[in-house]
Amino acid sequence: MLFFIVFLLGSVSSSPVRREARSNLVLLGAREGNQRAQPRQDTQQLDLPAGEALDIFYRFGFFSLSVRVVPRDDFGTWVIREPTSNIFREDSIRQITQPQANHFQDQFQIYFCDDLDDLMKHYFHDFQAEGVGEPYRMFTGSWRTPTVMKYFGLSESAIKSDYGFVLVKLVKPRTALEVEGNLRLNPDADAAFKKIRTGDKDSVENFVKNYGSHYIKSMTVGDAVYQILALDRPSYMRAKTDVLVEKRVSDFDQIYENYLAPWIVRENGQILAASGDPKVGEFLAKKAVKQLKFNSYPSLFEVRKQPLLLDELEFLTEDTKAVVALNFRSLGALLPIQDQEYFKEIINTELALWEVNI
Repeated sequence: MLFFIVFLLGSVSSSPVRREARSNLVLLGAREGNQRAQPRQDTQQLDLPAGEALDIFYRFGFFSLSVRVVPRDDFGTWVIREPTSNIFREDSIRQITQPQANHFQDQFQIYFCDDLDDLMKHYFHDFQAEGVGEPYRMFTGSWRTPTVMKYFGLSESAIKSDYGFVLVKLVKPRTALEVEGNLRLNPDADAAFKKIRTGDKDSVENFVKNYGSHYIKSMTVGDAVYQILALDRPSYMRAKTDVLVEKRVSDFDQIYENYLAPWIVRENGQILAASGDPKVGEFLAKKAVKQLKFNSYPSLFEVRKQPLLLDELEFLTEDTKAVVALNFRSLGALLPIQDQEYFKEIINTELALWEVNI
């Protein structure tokens, strides 16, 4: 059983917890000082491939190379450079833009992750692909130890030890896109689509090869800063049991001081920005630091006690971009029920093989 907890950091100065219907979610007042100004709405249009189709087998396990979801070295203006194609008729599809605040949420998403796979799963918590049981493997299947170290800001010893991990993430949604309409394929794609028949595996594979297996149903672009804390197994189990399972502790200061303070955890990972912007990375390395008499530690929690840090971070990330949520929908959903089920059977079988062998 994989457990995680999300702390939603509100804008009040005290720290009582309000529990919601979902047992794994707590709302925790955490921002010290005055409330910040009402966030502005960002109405800027972004050229993004929502509604376009792609073959997810083409890059299964390697999507982090072509979708900006982790801080890659090749920082630039690209967000998605995965080969996609417009297969829908323009009069049948519309792209709905839902402007977001372009402001960091007053929410730390904090996940308790039992192991490295669990950590990867929760980092990609907001990424889905119809028919894919573990969507995070689409992005992480190719990751080896040096890659994990780079993208998670951890040492090799932490990754290879029997540690539990706590993922601390602060998300800044900028624009959400979703496609709607009575989707109809363009003439070429439609002709190939109509050749798909139950029992004819080649007809499915030929269509997928030429036109794709899924289309981008929705996506959210913005940025995120995050840090991973590595705890030895006894400390991790104590923290998870007290905070999540038995809920013995409900005060942020107690949670921090007793379980997540830098001097308690085995390793305080580097604080990273999903966009990979070097200025943001440099700022986090210098400013988001817990200073003690003889030591200093990277700590994303410092933005709670130093509101000016968050204000500066807002300014630095005003134009940075990364994909923070993504949903792939199967093209097979457009087929008649009988052929649709066969399409999904073939695709899901192939996906299962990829997930096992990647």
